[in-house]
Amino acid sequence: MNPSRKTRILYVNHTGNVSGAEKVLVEILRGLDERYEPFVICPSEGGLAAEVLQLGVEQYPLQPITARFAGRPDQVLRSIAPIFKAVAGLRKKIKILAPDLIHANSIRAGIIATLAAVGTGKPVIWHVHDTLPKHPGSGVIRMLVLLARRTQAIAVSQATAQRFCGSLPLARKVQTIHNGVDLSKFPVKQAGDSAFRESIGVSRQDFLVCAIGQICARKGLLELIDALGQIRKRAPHVHLAIVGRVVFRHEAEYLNTLHAAATAAGVEDRVHFTGELHNVSPVLQAADLLVLNSRDEPFGLVLIEAMASGTPVLATRVGGIPEIISDSENGWLVEKGDTPGLASKLLELSRNREQLLQIAYRAYCTTVKKFSIERFQQDLSQFYTALGCNPDLTVNNRHVLARSMND
Repeated sequence: MNPSRKTRILYVNHTGNVSGAEKVLVEILRGLDERYEPFVICPSEGGLAAEVLQLGVEQYPLQPITARFAGRPDQVLRSIAPIFKAVAGLRKKIKILAPDLIHANSIRAGIIATLAAVGTGKPVIWHVHDTLPKHPGSGVIRMLVLLARRTQAIAVSQATAQRFCGSLPLARKVQTIHNGVDLSKFPVKQAGDSAFRESIGVSRQDFLVCAIGQICARKGLLELIDALGQIRKRAPHVHLAIVGRVVFRHEAEYLNTLHAAATAAGVEDRVHFTGELHNVSPVLQAADLLVLNSRDEPFGLVLIEAMASGTPVLATRVGGIPEIISDSENGWLVEKGDTPGLASKLLELSRNREQLLQIAYRAYCTTVKKFSIERFQQDLSQFYTALGCNPDLTVNNRHVLARSMND
């Protein structure tokens, strides 16, 4: 890269829908300083393109990549054609925009970017927000990263990095950078009435649990409703607010299942579906406890948002969550799939507000500052700088990047 001009970064996102990874991308764009000139390629459908344009960043369309890990050969074959069409389109844009590096904001975007960049000499970063599943295709993906000389990866947690590497010698090409939160958006809660509680009909005396994020099976919301049903007679004051929406069409039926489960468990009057809220700070201000009952969770940004708000957290011991929460120190952990254990912990915590306050204070003082947006942006900028100075990052010079990230 030429240090006398701005570093041109082309960001690639495989979907136009906005969920956790896209929110991180928007924060990256918002935090870039004058050294960088960003461009974004993503599908026009969904809200991401509009958010990018609002930031004043140039956006170019990309065909949505809907390929999923599937075992059926016919499904795999149907996925290949749109991938190669996207590769051809992205390759044209690379030649026109002449970026210094390409930042692919997902594994699928990484596949497209690495293939499109073949022969161009452009470094490619895969930003790994998701856990690579146990699937024959995962081995192919790992081999692509291993063999692509100018491809590196950022993982959002050590757990995600380890799963991404698998049994291949990829550690030299994968750097963990934990996500960060703009703490100014999540002020500490104050005593008093809550407009959010009033909007869902929950009194100040009731114990309000919240679950915030994408509505999908991976988030364990069905089990959370089941847990509430198990304690409904012993804890009639416990309410649950489910804040979020279905992002992907294949999860649409799951929302109907949740409504039916609440009715079947006899807690339909205590489970409140709010839909997506663009500002979740009032929810966290109002809640007594945030629960993240995920079956798998690469990181868990909402945990930091809750901690910054002074709201204690209860989550499953999966993925990157234990890199944020130490059980009974700054939050609580339960095993995934242990619905009786989850129910028992909900009952216990709903009866011990003093313990909640102590843990919430400890989390705010010791954990939140480690996950600020400023720290994230600094780590990412150091990664860019190291990659820019050393675009041919191989086994022999990987230590240069590692040393830069640790300075």
